Amino acid sequence: MREIQQRQKTSQGMDRLIHIGELTSRITHDMRNPLTVIINYSMMIRKNSKNKLDQKSLDQLELIEEEARKMYHQIEDVLNYVKLPPLKLHTYSLHDILKKVIERIQMHDVEINLPKNNPQITCDIDKMEIVFVNLITNSIEAMKGSGIITISAREEKGKIIIEFEDSGPGISKENMPMLFKPLFTTKTSGTGLGLASCKNIIERHNGTISAQNNPTRFIIKLPKISA
Repeated sequence: MREIQQRQKTSQGMDRLIHIGELTSRITHDMRNPLTVIINYSMMIRKNSKNKLDQKSLDQLELIEEEARKMYHQIEDVLNYVKLPPLKLHTYSLHDILKKVIERIQMHDVEINLPKNNPQITCDIDKMEIVFVNLITNSIEAMKGSGIITISAREEKGKIIIEFEDSGPGISKENMPMLFKPLFTTKTSGTGLGLASCKNIIERHNGTISAQNNPTRFIIKLPKISA
């Protein structure tokens, strides 16, 4: 009897989590559109009004854009964590995915070295871009916008191994075990879902993701398969 009651409670709890996830997904999806409008119009006004507005007004527009971007990325983190549609697997060149990702990121004074090897990986490209954007953005923030990110790739024992290494100060020893846990963050404006989403995505591709220190390195291992 107790086992049946426990199963019912577990089932009810799972149902509630599913409903919360669906509601969160709908709300955050609806919030992205107005934020995109704010970001785009702010950029357009700044671009077209450089000779018409004073520097204080231009700085205020830039601040609006930066804060809207922060909110947009937080919403993306939540959506990526709660929304789990079926994977759409196809085979892509690693370089092609990375180049597409780098075009989307504000680089500041950061040098990114692409891997010498260019393996083909079978993945859901939209989901894999989320992982790569998260890892590169985290490195840029850790290096405070200045440094070197080195990406390497190799094939080993039926797996494709992709590593992201940066020249930042490293991750504290006490934070290492917490990195991929939901809601853990060292950022004042972070959701704590970025790396947790990366872990979810990689595991759904039957792969693994881990981190090492000195230097900071994130290691992704994916099975070498054909779509």
